Amino acid sequence: MSSNSNRIEAATRQHVGATLTSAQITELVRLSDPSWKGGVYPSDCAYVRTDEGLVPRGKTAYRDGVLEYVSENNFKVLPTEQIVRRKTPKPVAATKTAAAAAPAEVKKPEAGKKKSGKASQPPAATKIAGRDRVVTQ
Repeated sequence: MSSNSNRIEAATRQHVGATLTSAQITELVRLSDPSWKGGVYPSDCAYVRTDEGLVPRGKTAYRDGVLEYVSENNFKVLPTEQIVRRKTPKPVAATKTAAAAAPAEVKKPEAGKKKSGKASQPPAATKIAGRDRVVTQ
């Protein structure tokens, strides 16, 4: 499954340097991948050019920055060498599989002995010596 920025990048590679509107980018994605029926969101992969370089428009980047935000509804297609690749987080699944590989030891009851039936017995009231209250177990 490809992401929004991957679809837009693939669709706009032949239009590097061009300034396109959202509708034009959406049409290019539809032409390059006719089977895609979902939405196309150019603003999610558009970065703003600052003195420090290209930075995400919001607090965080959704995906790779394949477009430059020029003005409202206008995006410049970045050349491949200027695309800002978002670092992928380390997979969490690797640490979870290590924990799942060593399951906790399960204690089996010894043969011939009855289970202590604490869970099956109703709580009993006991009186604590020297106190006036009753505590249930």
